[in-house]
Amino acid sequence: MSIALFIFILCNTLMLNAQFFTHNNPSVELFLGNSVEKKLLPENITIFWLGSQTALAIPQIKSRKPQHPIIPWKKPSEKISPPSFLMGKQMGVVQTPGVPPLGYELDGNVKVFRLVAQPIERLLVDESQSTFAYLIPEKNKVPHKNKTHHTPRYQKVKCWGYNGSTPGPTIEAIEGDRVRIIVKNELPEPTSIHWHGIELPNDQDGAAPETQRAIMPGEEYTYEFTLYQSGTVMYHSGFNVMRQDHMGLNGTFVIHPKKYETPIDKDFVIMLQQWAILPGNEYINLITMDFNWFTFNGQAAPNIPVLTVNQGDRVSIRFSNIIMDSHPIHIHGYIWTQVGTEGGPISPSAQIKGSTILVSAGNTRDVEFTAWNPGIWRLHCHKLHHIVNAHAEVPMGYMEHGGMFTLLHVIPKRTHEPWVHPQSKEAQS
Repeated sequence: MSIALFIFILCNTLMLNAQFFTHNNPSVELFLGNSVEKKLLPENITIFWLGSQTALAIPQIKSRKPQHPIIPWKKPSEKISPPSFLMGKQMGVVQTPGVPPLGYELDGNVKVFRLVAQPIERLLVDESQSTFAYLIPEKNKVPHKNKTHHTPRYQKVKCWGYNGSTPGPTIEAIEGDRVRIIVKNELPEPTSIHWHGIELPNDQDGAAPETQRAIMPGEEYTYEFTLYQSGTVMYHSGFNVMRQDHMGLNGTFVIHPKKYETPIDKDFVIMLQQWAILPGNEYINLITMDFNWFTFNGQAAPNIPVLTVNQGDRVSIRFSNIIMDSHPIHIHGYIWTQVGTEGGPISPSAQIKGSTILVSAGNTRDVEFTAWNPGIWRLHCHKLHHIVNAHAEVPMGYMEHGGMFTLLHVIPKRTHEPWVHPQSKEAQS
């Protein structure tokens, strides 16, 4: 192939490929030695021609400044309010492990809740600490010399939340209640709250700008509506949703029925979250779908609190999920019954039994079981990359549990008794 033909093919190839350089309107310049001619093309592409001379063609990309301002995690001048006096005030029955409860005030017959949307720093994990290592018998632990070398991770994230927490505190009310939620915006951008799964007037839906003007930074906004349903629903941002939901603006809303058919002894809420965080960083990567951190209630194993119950307790676990992926949550040692969704309770004839429940994005799933089987039982997502922190190391060896993993601890009524299944002859006699 002659040099002239090679240069002709190279120039045409680069001209064709240059049509794809559109990010931030870059310019592509082809430098052919001492150029004697310049031709301007669309998309700010500049081609330098040498005529009959021969030289090397070198593409160069020059990025311009972003056309839109970058919204910071927090404005340096913005004052962040301390947690409300209602935070930590247990006025309901639900436990959200790792997240303080939220109480309410009464204005006549109206229950008044307060939420502050604000920048927060959340500790996802400190692997040097474990919430469940004390439950594991020493004789069962693998000697350190046989483990893959692993430096314990310590991962914080600069995110957004409600009342100093992501997920936000669980709101509890009863079917028929009139509720008022006062929302203050301390974020560096406008926001709103959508009440996910609640039947309410259109102007209370929180979808800005369709049903309301967004709450500007520094402003307060009041939502008020009556609850005509029961079940596990959610709340999350209703403005700039892709960014704000991923930044952590979400929480669970439990509407209890006026009366439970079967009384519940222990009632837990677990919100499933996932994050994309580059190594050595505390800021969330919002432009990727390659998530590498997975959490229950904003924490990754081994820092997720243990669910502790007594043998014989009737247990309810409410799973909620706003973000992207679905999660098949599996329990060891038990068959549970799916009794509810964000649509409310499921009639007994339609309830499904299993040991794994798929919680898709935008859904809640309620399961119940009687804690007859004593011991320590795993509770985790069954997607394997979701139970390690920051994805798997290479090469993979023995790895400690991370991500969406915790334990159910069923304290026996009496120790050293033989194991008996409820359907066995011994239990029936």
